[in-house]
Amino acid sequence: MLHLLHFRKTIVGILVMLMTAPSYACTTAVISGKVTVDGRPLLWKNRDAPYRDNQVVFLDKGKYRCMAVVNAGKRDAVWMGVNEAGLCIENSLCRDLTDPAVKGPGNGGLMLRALQSCATVADFEKLLEQTNGKRSTNATYGVIDRDGGAMLFEASPTEFARWDANDPKDAPNGYVVRSNFALMDQGKREISNEDAAAIYSGNRYLRADQLMRQAISDGKISVKYLLQHCARDLADAKGLPICGSINGEIGPLMESIDTASTISRRTSVSAAVFQGVLPNEDPLLTTMWVMLGEPNFSVAVPCWVKAGEIAQPLIGDGKSPLCTAVRKLRQQNYTQPKDDGAEFLQGAGMQTIWKSTLDVESKTLDSVAKARLSWQESPPTWQQLLELHQLSAAQAAECINGLTQVKR
Repeated sequence: MLHLLHFRKTIVGILVMLMTAPSYACTTAVISGKVTVDGRPLLWKNRDAPYRDNQVVFLDKGKYRCMAVVNAGKRDAVWMGVNEAGLCIENSLCRDLTDPAVKGPGNGGLMLRALQSCATVADFEKLLEQTNGKRSTNATYGVIDRDGGAMLFEASPTEFARWDANDPKDAPNGYVVRSNFALMDQGKREISNEDAAAIYSGNRYLRADQLMRQAISDGKISVKYLLQHCARDLADAKGLPICGSINGEIGPLMESIDTASTISRRTSVSAAVFQGVLPNEDPLLTTMWVMLGEPNFSVAVPCWVKAGEIAQPLIGDGKSPLCTAVRKLRQQNYTQPKDDGAEFLQGAGMQTIWKSTLDVESKTLDSVAKARLSWQESPPTWQQLLELHQLSAAQAAECINGLTQVKR
């Protein structure tokens, strides 16, 4: 059966690759609390997709209320999110797990179901067991929970495999990175650098792994590091950060940058970092940091399910005003698409943009960190969380709108 499935998926994978441009994909990491600065698990995703209008929504149907990033105007599928039980989930597309013969919920539909019904990583695993043969997924799923669970799952329509970021056998360095390939179909638990370099998305996988290793060698991994050094990374094909970029040596940026294969890339439409809780903390303090639009032009905003609603800049009326502003800023700093769809990032204005966006974002990170210390003595009310969320969103929108008015 497995041999037949492998053959069928191989043929389908070839057809899909021929019919579909392989540019829409994601870069993700699941990180154990053992290697984070505060012991809380972390989850990160840069979303690459053809749907550039993203927004954050509040969903109150199902067993658990949740907040999630969706394609604007769509609520039947989510692409990363958190629920009131403290479960956080995101995915990355793996076309080599495709099997069109099986019908059922797809990648986003399954994540919506997980947020509405699952409280823990174990619950999500049960959901995968129950839906084997009844879903049309082709993805890896990163999941963290209120108990410190931190797991990556690969899920085809009929089977799945898991990697535990807390298990040294699965994750000797305390994290699991993925881009857009699956290992279970190859019968592997890990991949060599040489093999990764030879496959589509392998360079992003290697760069993300390099960034995680660097953070651990310098100390431990933090929310700020994921937002400001991973989500915004620009590195060349050899994994070397471009001079003048966020992680590069000090100096001017080159005039034109090809971002087809960088982590923050021309197809990136949003990003999120999820900060879990310690075992004795209220799972409602689980934080979703959202960047709408291409990360290099955006500002992260903290979101809490306990707040009960979404700030207007993130949800808007059909479209997110913040995402719209980020898209405008992006357009001002990319060349016009060529016949093949290729665009190139113009380096001239990027350092000015980063100076402003990183300053606003860093102040928000500091405010939340300070507030979190006080929450240990006195848990915040929903009104306090909503006020902090709304203020952060307003400051992000003000920053981006101001940058779109700068003459270049």
